[in-house]
Amino acid sequence: MPKISVILPVYDASAYLARAIDSIIGQTYTDWELIVINDGSTDNSESIVVNYSDNRINYYKNEVNSGLIFTLNKAIGLCSGKYIARMDADDIASPERFERQIDYLEQNSGCSMCGTFAHIIDKDENITGKIIHQTENKYLQINLLFSVPFVHPSMMIRKEVLEENQFDQNYLHAEDYDLWCRIARKHIVGNIPQFLLMYRWHDRNVSVLNSQRQNEAKEKIIRRELEFIGLNPDEKEIFLHKVSFSQFDSKEKEVKSSFSDFGELNKWFSKIIEANKKSKRYDENALIAFLWSRWIVVCIAQKKYRKIYKPRFAPFKISIWIETFRQIVFLSKKK
Repeated sequence: MPKISVILPVYDASAYLARAIDSIIGQTYTDWELIVINDGSTDNSESIVVNYSDNRINYYKNEVNSGLIFTLNKAIGLCSGKYIARMDADDIASPERFERQIDYLEQNSGCSMCGTFAHIIDKDENITGKIIHQTENKYLQINLLFSVPFVHPSMMIRKEVLEENQFDQNYLHAEDYDLWCRIARKHIVGNIPQFLLMYRWHDRNVSVLNSQRQNEAKEKIIRRELEFIGLNPDEKEIFLHKVSFSQFDSKEKEVKSSFSDFGELNKWFSKIIEANKKSKRYDENALIAFLWSRWIVVCIAQKKYRKIYKPRFAPFKISIWIETFRQIVFLSKKK
């Protein structure tokens, strides 16, 4: 049996599919199988796949177009490897991707899954940006309370973990966010701080075509995760929650506009910290440092520099100051 099973769902992906498959064939780590499932494509995706003679490539078809979540779960059932890697039909894996991820998971036996950093490319493979996320488990856990800190097509997951936690149809267009949250509640997670994927951004990305439904599903997950630590946020608190994260990361104008409710944001962060003291879900110092770094971002965005150093939720502790500084350094690298 191969060490890695690679899941590659395909739907009308002929423009970039061969490039994606070639990047798998070109891996320095060669003990893999590629599970390609055609989800009712109407273009020539099928002919592209069947043209390959590599016996590590296994091709399947859905009888009708059944959607990404159905296709991913079907693929999980077809995997025989110890690890399951994700790949999308319009992305490109760096040659060392599998080798680096296998090494990471073998050396960190308690870690359930790992992603990587990614370069954003356009239709012509020009690099137009980068995706950098947290790498430490304690910060990834906290980050999931706000947003997705993983690049989905860069993920490699232990098979037994994915079999126990499959994709959920109730979170359409945010099914990965839901899955990572459920896995992270029980397991250690990680990211490799290396650019091992080229993530193609174009007008047919899910985030572009289904942005409203995706945002609704994300908010549903955020509410669930807050409830898990004992909070039941109202609409104002959800807005504050979004602002604290999206002043830096979001493309949504409504959460990057003028903001002045610093007193309310201070109260909301205090509620999160107090709820965590009871639930013990997150590392306490890491949570405070994470929230403080986001507080600083909001202050800078709104030119309220005097407020940076005096949030009531942050105690005077050198260890927290150091952790907060590390978070600010991390955020500076994302730009």
